[in-house]
Amino acid sequence: MTQKQKQQDPSEIVHVQPRPGETVVYEGRAYGDRATLQVRRGDLERVEGSWEEVDPDRLPDVGERPAAA
Repeated sequence: MTQKQKQQDPSEIVHVQPRPGETVVYEGRAYGDRATLQVRRGDLERVEGSWEEVDPDRLPDVGERPAAA
């Protein structure tokens, strides 16, 4: 967890996506790289795998997301 995340509200809902070609597990369910999860900031450490926080206003349409090579 970064210093910036520690200063933010743990109850804030953030959007995260698995990195391309990756799978994450959250609350016992697996999500592929086309998923966008809405997670409380305080629960981010429970998202297992490689993911990145994304701006929900700048999310690409999944039909336009480039395919993994």
